[in-house]
Amino acid sequence: MARQQRLRRWCSGALLVLGMAWLALANIYPTAAGQSPYVAVATIDGPIDIVATRYLERVIDEAWDTDAALLVVQLNTPGGLADSTRDMVGLLLESRVPVAVYVSPAGSQAASAGTFVAAAAHFAVMAPGTNIGAASPVTASGEDVPETLADKVNEDTQAFIRSIAEQRGRDAAALEATVTQARSYSAGEAQDAGIVDFIADDLNELLRQVDGAEVATASGMRQIDVAGLQVRQLDPTGVERFLAVLANPTLALVLLVVGGFGLFIEFSAPGLGVPGIVGVVAFALAFTGLGQLPVNWLGVLLIVGALGLALLEFQAVGFGLFGASAVAAFIAGAFLLVGDAFRVPEIDIPEIEIGVSPWMIGVLGGVFAAVIAVIAWALRSDSRRAASSYVSPTASAALVGQLAEVTHTLDPRGEVRLAGERWEAELPPGGRAQVGERVMVRDVEGLRLRVDIVQASASEAPTVTG
Repeated sequence: MARQQRLRRWCSGALLVLGMAWLALANIYPTAAGQSPYVAVATIDGPIDIVATRYLERVIDEAWDTDAALLVVQLNTPGGLADSTRDMVGLLLESRVPVAVYVSPAGSQAASAGTFVAAAAHFAVMAPGTNIGAASPVTASGEDVPETLADKVNEDTQAFIRSIAEQRGRDAAALEATVTQARSYSAGEAQDAGIVDFIADDLNELLRQVDGAEVATASGMRQIDVAGLQVRQLDPTGVERFLAVLANPTLALVLLVVGGFGLFIEFSAPGLGVPGIVGVVAFALAFTGLGQLPVNWLGVLLIVGALGLALLEFQAVGFGLFGASAVAAFIAGAFLLVGDAFRVPEIDIPEIEIGVSPWMIGVLGGVFAAVIAVIAWALRSDSRRAASSYVSPTASAALVGQLAEVTHTLDPRGEVRLAGERWEAELPPGGRAQVGERVMVRDVEGLRLRVDIVQASASEAPTVTG
């Protein structure tokens, strides 16, 4: 018991340290040191998702709180999630600090959802060799919206992009063409069409062209005076980078499996500690990552159910149905993990494809099945060895009086560990012993131990209650 208490204290301490480290990281944000006002620069290089939206919200708030004269968001995106795009557009339209979205460097794009984001900024700027557009609605699988729904979907999307164009004084017809005709514009074409304000070779050129301009922000009219101001990068924090790594459906799926099997091992062999810690941490990281994704919780439920079915397979070794059902539920859950299985194809903004690769699902499904098979085979082998074992009278007599540890609750029957082996055990009628408690062998009947609960007295000498 003392060893288990030490393990429990160690586990609690480890989890406390992890929690404190997480809280510490969560509060690490760049400090506004040096000259004020200044020019803040943020970078979004990748999909427009929940993590990117939270990053934009944070840098807008920080730029306002630290009296930045201008926030420049360097953008390179293939598109993103519809909900995140609308959230990001709302942040830009309601920003109290002037924001310039700069599609750069050369070779970058503001594709599909990026078109809405660039158009919503106070200044839309592109570098030479970049492009913007192709915002025509598609289904989640990347196919065109069916003709019967196209008019309805396009009307909503057009109204959204027109409202952005009207608020920012951009050419609504040219922006609507990115929706109705899937038009894409080069930097020069976008400037000529009135989609962007100007072209800038680099950040210094951008600042030179906006200097002295006046814009209407959520805090009122602001004049942009940036000549000679310091430029400061507002990079993603450690937590934001960490969340971006976790926002991967494949990684979340792997962590769910690792967490499930870690907890199973800990429950099967209490006191080990390490599998339990790994399981808890893996589950925590998995659900943290899923919190950054458009999760279909039916998929999560199927995967958790698959872990439960695997546990039933281990408890009923040799039956096989639970194991096969666990693998089927796991594969189905992996396919449904990200996205909405019940969603009709009425996406008003074209979304990027997010999900677990079918090849990866096949590999993970095979590994999942192999792990279940190996553990079940090992348990079956132990069961057969136990069933074919013979305990001689001399050996039985030697077991009487020995202490054993409960591995499966005795109520009154269960399982104990004695001398490194697992035995079926039984308490007197009405008795109950929890996992981890000690019992003393009173008698041996075949392969079953008759045991009594052991309690420690004040002098630590064990006493038997039966």
